Amino acid sequence: MNTLKKIGLTALGTSLVAGSAYAGEITASGDAGYTFKSEEIGVRSDEGYGYNHDITFSGSAELDNGFTVSTTMILVEAATLSSSNVALTMGGMGTITIGGGLGNVGGGFDAVTPFAYEENHDGMATTTAIDSLGSLSDGNSIMYAAPALELGGATVNITAGYTPEAGDSVTGEGAVSAQSATYGSAKTLGVKVGVAGLTAGIFGEEVENDQNDGSVSGANGAGDAMSATWFANYSFGPVSVGYQKAGLDHGINAAATDATTAKTIAAAGGFFESEMMSIAFNVNENLSVSYGELTETYNAQDHASTAIANVDMESDSIQFAYTMGSMSIKGYQTETDNPGWDSDADSNTETEIAVNFAF
Repeated sequence: MNTLKKIGLTALGTSLVAGSAYAGEITASGDAGYTFKSEEIGVRSDEGYGYNHDITFSGSAELDNGFTVSTTMILVEAATLSSSNVALTMGGMGTITIGGGLGNVGGGFDAVTPFAYEENHDGMATTTAIDSLGSLSDGNSIMYAAPALELGGATVNITAGYTPEAGDSVTGEGAVSAQSATYGSAKTLGVKVGVAGLTAGIFGEEVENDQNDGSVSGANGAGDAMSATWFANYSFGPVSVGYQKAGLDHGINAAATDATTAKTIAAAGGFFESEMMSIAFNVNENLSVSYGELTETYNAQDHASTAIANVDMESDSIQFAYTMGSMSIKGYQTETDNPGWDSDADSNTETEIAVNFAF
């Protein structure tokens, strides 16, 4: 451990020892409901009923030095743990968070244009690139959120993250992260600026490949990976509009995939570029509607004489949300062309209606 790390950890440890926790509290909240969903793929149609519930347990306590320790755990269907974390808020020095299921810094930047119900990708059968921003640094990460800065009437929020072993694996108490067979450490940084009705932001993720030089094929031949995005949303009265651009390259040294073959983010070599725009309108305090478009381009980055054509996967989604006290009725219809970046694939239409109750 180098001297700077020793100094930093010693200072943090001294602060924590100097403050014991006052009595804290644990609270529980949640929601539950029903869903109906149909999916049309070419001439085939599937449908089904489902249920959902999210139960959130939250706890917090204040130390006598003014620091605050908080924890959150969310359980979903079949008692599955969706996310959990521990956050230490150090007064005017910012907040340190470690946990799983948070999406790391990238979780606050994936598909952030305004919608009434869900992002486009929640109504798509394909895992999208814009929903995968920062996914390689989602697991055993440590995040630091700086205190909000006020600059000339604008509010600036900066969040940084570091993951020693890139991946989705979460480490519990006293555990270590298994070494990735593909990637090394990951660094993330996100900045959001808000002024008047405008909110804009930028995010970047860099993942090092320290396993090999990328000279072999397949996932283990990956080079350095990256994902990045920028967005701008503007609200005026009951209307909100947004635009977002993103790019993702997992550095996978795989053969170029042709236009008529389905691709996945996890295995395809090449570059994925996303462009998203949406508009949302609050009809009144109970009802909102929205429309969004998402175009994702797969670029094989094949420089051979017979270059492989790029493929656009396009989706549009119309949505509504209506609330009546603790009850809500929400729905969407999302249509996708070339799902899986496969130019031969049948178009896909997904429709969902959800009735939810908060408690």
